[in-house]
Amino acid sequence: MKRSVYLSLIKELTIEIKADKYSLILLMQRGFIYLQNKNYQQAIDDFNTVIKRNGQIDTRIYSYTGDKTYVLQKHNLYKTCLFRSLAFALSGDMRKSFKDYEYLMESNCENGYPYFIVFSWDVLKHKTEQAIERYSLLRFYAKELMDFEEDVFNLLPIKNNQILNQSIKLIDFSLGITRKNRN
Repeated sequence: MKRSVYLSLIKELTIEIKADKYSLILLMQRGFIYLQNKNYQQAIDDFNTVIKRNGQIDTRIYSYTGDKTYVLQKHNLYKTCLFRSLAFALSGDMRKSFKDYEYLMESNCENGYPYFIVFSWDVLKHKTEQAIERYSLLRFYAKELMDFEEDVFNLLPIKNNQILNQSIKLIDFSLGITRKNRN
């Protein structure tokens, strides 16, 4: 992402967040933009805020601005935990990444979420054979691409590993999965 676009998006989201400090979706979006641009601590801070505020009222939080209602549904909470786990892993804090993984394993989230985290760990540790096995398991549990998967894949150094990259392409091809951003 170009630096000017990145800064513009962050500025716009920050203004919107200040106007409605309880909009967890906006915080989650800003955190993901930070994550995409390798600002891991800022991403973690936003994800922490989302998770903390969400926990104050069961699994949902409401904020009224005019006739709009913002609700953080469970799948968005799980997605935030996955993103935070990746931010921790990418920043080198595997212990904290593992805590989010444990939470997701104990939750009723889609099985693909924790398998994606373990797959990511193997990619980051350059364990190609394990990453291929994990990717196969991920596809077993999540046959369809997750709505954020393309963006998250770009965070991982998959393109640098020819064997892993080709294996993923073959697995995807065998399942009829087409990726937009893959070469």
